[in-house]
Amino acid sequence: MNMHAWRILRYGWILMMVVVVTAVQPAGAATVHMFVGAGLRQPVDQLVQRFQEQTGHPVVVDYGGSGQLLTKIDATGSGDLFIPGSLFYIEKLEKAGRIRSYRPIVAHTPVIGVNRARAERIATFDDLAQPGVRLAMGDPKAMAFGRTAMAICERSGKKDAILKNVIVYGVTVKQLALYVSQGTVDAAIIGRTDAFQNRAKITIVDIPKAYFQAETIAAAVLRTASDPQLADRVRDFFASPAAIAVFMQYGFLPLEK
Repeated sequence: MNMHAWRILRYGWILMMVVVVTAVQPAGAATVHMFVGAGLRQPVDQLVQRFQEQTGHPVVVDYGGSGQLLTKIDATGSGDLFIPGSLFYIEKLEKAGRIRSYRPIVAHTPVIGVNRARAERIATFDDLAQPGVRLAMGDPKAMAFGRTAMAICERSGKKDAILKNVIVYGVTVKQLALYVSQGTVDAAIIGRTDAFQNRAKITIVDIPKAYFQAETIAAAVLRTASDPQLADRVRDFFASPAAIAVFMQYGFLPLEK
């Protein structure tokens, strides 16, 4: 191939790539900024990629403990959407007039995640209060499941005995699951989805239903949304049957009707 033909071919490829990129991402496509609970990362990553491919709108996601994200939203006064690990955080912002709207998605159910090497010793909820058991607990000021775990301990009537066994506090549910799977602790109250995703190293012990109410995962549009119509579109995308199916692949449960 001579140099002139090569230049023509190269120019053709460049032109083709420009056309493809333009078709995928509309000129001036607005960027969506989301705050998302760390325990929701796997399904949200998958859905964000799908949304970007379908619409061409870039999405920037800030993951963290829900309490930490709430503080960040208050401090920055920015962002388009908020998907925390509990409806509690959305309701808190709603009372402050910071939420435009929200839609529920799935249920986030707490379980006891037990390191498989310790499964014989921890077979029921009451076993968490046994002397010598090593537990991790979520920081109630930093994360949704920290608040949930404390409420469960209160309702069980065994809070003091259980808290005596806590050797470390985490700021995200992923951190708690890591402590359990690595054997740093024997068990922790974590999300069913996190135990499910680490089932090779973590076994599930159910918590009596009288001790808790499943958390609701919802997508909320913030008052600070730079493009409210686009933010509404993202909210509806995450609440769609197709998105709910993705969440369920990672162990989340459908909401009771």
